[in-house]
Amino acid sequence: MVFNVITLDSDGNVWELIPFWLECGIKCGINGIIPNEVAAGMDVVAMRKEFGKNLIIEGGIDKQVLSKGKKEIEEEVTKKVPNLLKEGGYFPGIDHSVPPDVPLENYLYYLKLIRKTGN
Repeated sequence: MVFNVITLDSDGNVWELIPFWLECGIKCGINGIIPNEVAAGMDVVAMRKEFGKNLIIEGGIDKQVLSKGKKEIEEEVTKKVPNLLKEGGYFPGIDHSVPPDVPLENYLYYLKLIRKTGN
């Protein structure tokens, strides 16, 4: 079985457009969204509930949390990643580039959590 994945990289909130993209299916071909910017209102958990597995979701981890502490990073990852990975069609990632104020230690901790959660 061949399954085409065509993701749209879009900043901001594109929530209202998702139903149209999914509805037109093969004609427009978009069936995935990245990076799902939290500050713009893109909530990957709510997206899965509303659109199911018809939508491939990438990103959605709030980049701002990475500059805080390990506790906040762990909370952000655990409230999103485990269940979405179990359901499938989700690829965890930061909701944009990692900001320059994120300490390397925090970023490495984030990566460790993602790897641990994915296993």
